[in-house]
Amino acid sequence: MQLVILAAGHGRRFGGLKQLAAVGPNGEAIMDYTALAAEACGFTDIVLVVREEIREEVARHVKRRWASELPVELVCQPPLPGTAQALMSAAPAIHGPFGVANADDLYGEAALRLLPEHFAADAKTSGGSEHNADVAQRHVLVSYQLVRTVLTKAQVTRGLCHVGEDCLLDRVAEHRVNLRDDGTFDAVPLAQAGSAATTAGTAGGHLHLSGAEPVSMNLWGFHPRLIDELEAAIRNFDPDTAARPELLLPDVVGALVATGSDRVHVVETSNRCIGITHREDIAIVREEVAHESAHLASLRSAQS
Repeated sequence: MQLVILAAGHGRRFGGLKQLAAVGPNGEAIMDYTALAAEACGFTDIVLVVREEIREEVARHVKRRWASELPVELVCQPPLPGTAQALMSAAPAIHGPFGVANADDLYGEAALRLLPEHFAADAKTSGGSEHNADVAQRHVLVSYQLVRTVLTKAQVTRGLCHVGEDCLLDRVAEHRVNLRDDGTFDAVPLAQAGSAATTAGTAGGHLHLSGAEPVSMNLWGFHPRLIDELEAAIRNFDPDTAARPELLLPDVVGALVATGSDRVHVVETSNRCIGITHREDIAIVREEVAHESAHLASLRSAQS
């Protein structure tokens, strides 16, 4: 199983190349931990999506930091914004079930392991377990509790999920989320964020959230058929008439489940997922990463 890591972002809110921001005790970036954990979980190789202008810098980093035994292919996203286009640029390198992760989110090995375990269920269906076979034929999303993904009061984007019967994803919608003083959250749909109505909190889908709600952090597992569905969505997307000028991966998946065209199994985790959105996140992420460094060292020892 392959892992596609999306590392083509511009980091405008961060103000730099956050994909390579040093957060570990030896200068490791978040995606270094993701790559090492992916190898430990049984992923066979990594497809790393970058922009052309950062390709050489990222390639040097990977060569210096990642295990030489881990096959890595760098692909470039064309100058079209959106995580849907980013994933589509990896399509020529994909040859089976694959995972998707952000370069700047620290998911943890336990969460990453849920992806290959989901698809492995299809190989364990002897003895008449038709339910397992049905579940394994779905795509999969690892969801986190909202409160376990927010570091500060700075605004972040989260995909709010509604999960129906049999752990099926009913819908997912990107929201701008803010932490309130009382520990709860305000959320506004991304397409409407910044409008007069939503800013006032009186209309446009404004939500008050407890923090227990499941959210997507872009940790997905897909069957290869997703590529055809993704291609059709991109072909039909018109940035001039759409609510937003970019097509996000959750937009595509949300449309598929809303129309019944495909199904996504949701696996909830109580783990924490932290990432870098703003420059002030660095110090907090470094503290969290410090707890992972011992495990990182043990994995490196096992490889040597």
